Amino acid sequence: MAATRTRYWRALVALALLLGGIYGVIAWKSYAPRLGLDLKGGISVVLVPKSGETVDKGSLQKAVDIIQQRVDALGVAEPDISLQGDNILVQIPGIKDTTKALRLIGTTAKLSFRPVLARVTTDTAPPGAALPECSDPNTFPEDVPTKQVVLCVKDRDPQTGAGTDPAAWERLLLGPVELQGSDVSTALAELPPAGQGGGGWEVSLRLTAAGAKKFESITGKLACNPLGDASRQLAIVLDRLVESNPQMGETVQCNQGIDGGTAQITGNFSERESKDLALVLRYGALPIELVPTTTTTISPTLGKESLRSGLVAGAIGLGVVLLYVLLFYRALGMIIWIGIAIHGGLTVGVVILLGQFAGFALSLAGIAGLIVSLGIAADSFIVYFERIKDEVHQGRTVRASVDRAWTSAWGTIVAADLVTALAAGVLYFLAVGGVRGFALTLGLATGLDLFVSRWFMHPSVWLLAQTKRFNESKTLGMRSIAGVGDALPAGGTSK
Repeated sequence: MAATRTRYWRALVALALLLGGIYGVIAWKSYAPRLGLDLKGGISVVLVPKSGETVDKGSLQKAVDIIQQRVDALGVAEPDISLQGDNILVQIPGIKDTTKALRLIGTTAKLSFRPVLARVTTDTAPPGAALPECSDPNTFPEDVPTKQVVLCVKDRDPQTGAGTDPAAWERLLLGPVELQGSDVSTALAELPPAGQGGGGWEVSLRLTAAGAKKFESITGKLACNPLGDASRQLAIVLDRLVESNPQMGETVQCNQGIDGGTAQITGNFSERESKDLALVLRYGALPIELVPTTTTTISPTLGKESLRSGLVAGAIGLGVVLLYVLLFYRALGMIIWIGIAIHGGLTVGVVILLGQFAGFALSLAGIAGLIVSLGIAADSFIVYFERIKDEVHQGRTVRASVDRAWTSAWGTIVAADLVTALAAGVLYFLAVGGVRGFALTLGLATGLDLFVSRWFMHPSVWLLAQTKRFNESKTLGMRSIAGVGDALPAGGTSK
């Protein structure tokens, strides 16, 4: 008996130390829950393949991976990028510049290097060539890699880096593609060394081994053309616009070219423009062209209102449950109160730590999962207490009933929690968006229910059963709870 009492007290002390340790770390590091899109605000956009695009699961998954890398580079906590059939759902919580985010996640960033053949005007246009109106992207011709094309040269103010009037942009006749975005290994935004370049930011490219050979070959060919002629230029094209068209310098020898596998995109970029361009190029071009269909912006104010409403609803429901168990189970109802507080404390603590170390963001659906789990925790206590009542009604002592009831109740609790955990697991792996948040919090809290049942519920009830007041009290004790009129024996052997 003494050994059992000591073991159960140690279990309660260990549980208290665990709770204290978790919240000690949270307080020390000033951790707070990471909030999802519906609570923190942000944007949700559905991207669909452009009409006429060839779509397969492989290219869609590749697009998801690239978008994920781009969003991660924005420094956004817990974005949700997932496939929904042939559509891609992108949810970004806490983003401030929604226009910039949409531009970065959806652009195809089709990069190519084309030799310049000639400058083009309305009077010198090649026969049959489609001349684009630089102010109207709808007139830009299709960028077919194997064919010549006339494209506009994007121009910027050398002082401010801002784009000039597109109507005044130059047009160039370009030859077939010599290098593509897949030949780029990495891209970095940087300022050119003092005395070099035009003073604005530029994007430095490092090419792959195969790309370096292609670059050396094409620059060697261009260097054979006269100095100052447009045909000595190499156009760097991004999404059907010429970002820059640098000319081969005097030091570049005919048929030798530029080695080293590096190149620069210049054009008086601002710092922000150069970093955005480098970001898109560094993480590659999307394998398919995507267009946004449904875009939803959720303000932080709406998110806070949703959070407040969810917490109020949860508090009302929890209050009703706590009042019910107190009236129905008296002293044991207080055990349920403490048990639910411990269960809730552990669950919230783990959710906060998961947000810091695993990037988990708590959504409104996740809060719903936590609230449902409190009901599951209360059910476990009720299963145990009803077993105790059954044993007492059969004439056994309270102390004997507590142990016998635990043996049968534990099996029922484990079976019920495993069914819930299995359902949560199926939801998590098959669902998307907020449903996954619900499934994760529900599954997590269900697992913690087993822990609290084993380490708190049975030890606390067993220790309570050793007290005379619990055994004999007509208002708070087992006599009142079980509805037995005669005094219950506190000890002895079971029948």
